[in-house]
Amino acid sequence: MFTPTPPKNESPYQRFTQKPGKVCNHHGWRPDHLSITDRDGSTLYETDGGSLFNEIIQLDDVETLEKYFSVEPRAIPKLHSLPEDDEAFYDLGMTFHNAICDGSLGVIRLLASHELKYSESTEKIRFDKFIFHLLTHAARWGQIEMVKFFLDNQPLYADINDRDHWGNTALSAVADIHQHRYAFPCPECWDFQPEKNEAMMNLLLDRGACASDAVLPFRGCDETRNTVLTLASKWSSYEMIKRLIDCGADIHAKVTYSAWDLGLHAGEEDFHVTALFIACIFSNSQATKCLINHRGDNIALSDMLYPRNIHGLFPIHWAARKRPVEDYQDIPEPPYEKWTRDTTDTIALLLEHDTSMVNIKDGDGNTPLHHSVHGLGLNERYCTSVLEFLCDRGADASMCNNKGQTPLHVLCCNTSLPVSVAAVSILLNHGANPTTADIDGNTPVHLAALRLDSIDTMAFLLDNGGDPAQLNSNCETAFDRVATGTFSFGVVKSGQEITKAKEEMLSTMVKSG
Repeated sequence: MFTPTPPKNESPYQRFTQKPGKVCNHHGWRPDHLSITDRDGSTLYETDGGSLFNEIIQLDDVETLEKYFSVEPRAIPKLHSLPEDDEAFYDLGMTFHNAICDGSLGVIRLLASHELKYSESTEKIRFDKFIFHLLTHAARWGQIEMVKFFLDNQPLYADINDRDHWGNTALSAVADIHQHRYAFPCPECWDFQPEKNEAMMNLLLDRGACASDAVLPFRGCDETRNTVLTLASKWSSYEMIKRLIDCGADIHAKVTYSAWDLGLHAGEEDFHVTALFIACIFSNSQATKCLINHRGDNIALSDMLYPRNIHGLFPIHWAARKRPVEDYQDIPEPPYEKWTRDTTDTIALLLEHDTSMVNIKDGDGNTPLHHSVHGLGLNERYCTSVLEFLCDRGADASMCNNKGQTPLHVLCCNTSLPVSVAAVSILLNHGANPTTADIDGNTPVHLAALRLDSIDTMAFLLDNGGDPAQLNSNCETAFDRVATGTFSFGVVKSGQEITKAKEEMLSTMVKSG
């Protein structure tokens, strides 16, 4: 017998006491108005969208829900009674989803008791074939008491080692704050609080969850895409990372990420990397520090700082680049301030062990400074702060990659936002030269000529020694390049506006030339 919700002085359902003007036919349940009697004797009416039902679920009001089911038995999900191809799975499964999200444990117990009548086993109830898992779903939504209940009642409702449809155990699901595999939105999308995720992870570890778990391959992929440790390395604290290591997580285990997963856009070849690389690109200095400190007695520090991945990248290159979380220009400043601090803290931690890494090249000849200018897809304040940080610690802006490009070339190629004058100024003050030509003969001025929304940057380059008449390998000057100029990615302009911008760019170059 389920414990009913204690009666209140005032019914929470008062807005449902007015009889609707039209017949409720939600899912085709009834030909007339569905109504039930409230505790105070008043009549409650369902709305056309099922709002009364949803309100009962949210309030974890088992007594009223049982009344609802007695009047309308077809509202009971009874998922295990449905054919596997039934289209009602999603809508009825949302009842479980909503109850878990709301922390309505009494409702979940009631729904599960009905499912047991149709399940193949009376000793355990699972929802795997419905792409649903009670324990994993409750854990990732932060429902501590519900998770405790499921764990206390193993194997009836769950097993701590069960995996959901996406290959996650409860522990790996909680560690995956970005939730790339899930159809439902995750709490992180609105208000991620790492301490809550860590509390859930500690509970699961206390109850026997495996810290060395890997997320199983998904949809035809043979590679391990994540472990609990690599997922946690993106965001969690020093203490959480240490506990995972103490509980058996392998910090040297490699996982496979695509370039697009990481926002690198570096071709089709995958990256095979350890948790340290993940911590660096997600700018988690605490995880980075813990992974280095607890690397193992037989592992040299150099093995942590200089483990080239398949693309010849070192951890500091990943730290300088940072995974782009958002590319929108209108994100408020506070997140950028935090991201700047996180990025510089991570870089500083690596440089503490070897300051010469500030100019170390990857397999393509790119230095950390080259990688950092890709962060301009975030915003000017973020990028300039990171550039200035690197330059203050000895980064040489005159160094070229294998294509002959300096960081200034790369900056002028970035199409996410207009080229930042402040960023250009920093690079020029630390060795960059606007007349340096790459292997195609293009100077930063040639590249800036293509950026029609960066006329002020062009003027700045020319005021600091740039030559618009310098020829590239195709005998083109910067004047010639303006004809094919464009605006930043995603910016739509009329033909008249584009023509005007080209005229302004040419005028600026003529004045300076």
